[in-house]
Amino acid sequence: MRNTAKSPFVFMTSSSLVTMTDRKANNIRELLDGIREVSGSSIYHHSHQVYREWQTFGRPPIHDFGYWVGEVIREKGLGERLAAVDPTQYDDIRSFRNRLVEIIQEYLQSDPIINQAPPGSQFNFCESASIILDTGIRAGSLDEFIEALGRITRRSLYYHLFEARIRLHRFDNDFSIWLREHLEAPDIADEISKLDISVYSLEQIRGHLFIILGKYRGVPPRELVKKVVQLPAEMIELLMDTISYPVRSLNRFLDEKIKPDDLPDLRSKGNNRKGGVK
Repeated sequence: MRNTAKSPFVFMTSSSLVTMTDRKANNIRELLDGIREVSGSSIYHHSHQVYREWQTFGRPPIHDFGYWVGEVIREKGLGERLAAVDPTQYDDIRSFRNRLVEIIQEYLQSDPIINQAPPGSQFNFCESASIILDTGIRAGSLDEFIEALGRITRRSLYYHLFEARIRLHRFDNDFSIWLREHLEAPDIADEISKLDISVYSLEQIRGHLFIILGKYRGVPPRELVKKVVQLPAEMIELLMDTISYPVRSLNRFLDEKIKPDDLPDLRSKGNNRKGGVK
């Protein structure tokens, strides 16, 4: 592994500009037609983006298609089948779209009774355009990369680990590509490639990154986190202890253990980062 990268890692972040299309669906047939015909940006909006925000939910992530079919038009069996299609396991939007179409077509071959959405609960197809911003944070070595991971937002973490791979048709996440090609650290890159956003929240994934990087640095993960994350020591211990909790257990545990008044104010004082990162 190189001590200094061939080129520094440039940390970016993204925000979404959401617009509503004129496409709506009141039943499963109309949803099928919409899934077939809307843009890839619309499919992305209704599927992948939920994984960026899922740690705020009290349940594992369910994309909009599965949720609407199961909970709104009450096609429970079909909703469960659609919800089981994990968009993060597909290399591109087209493959994910095609799988949804196959499942709905198979369902319709049985000539089921078609439920209608209640008034005002139709599926409104939206699109989202990503606005990519430079955070101003750079990393030219593994130590700088580790330090940066304690500073970047969840949106930046999501962008580099998942969004850029899908949006830009890259073969791997940005972190692994940089570690493999610019620091010549393929073993670290391969471990990071295995992290699954459908299993862990983004903060849990951040913790797993520290575990992976700490192992290769010969530093216990708790000690590594203490050096780079601006949290009280007792809260670091708590977060590291819960890093592998299933999401339901994690949310319940943190609700019991952490009160809003316990959280520190991490807003930078006099530090205006390039790009207007939230």
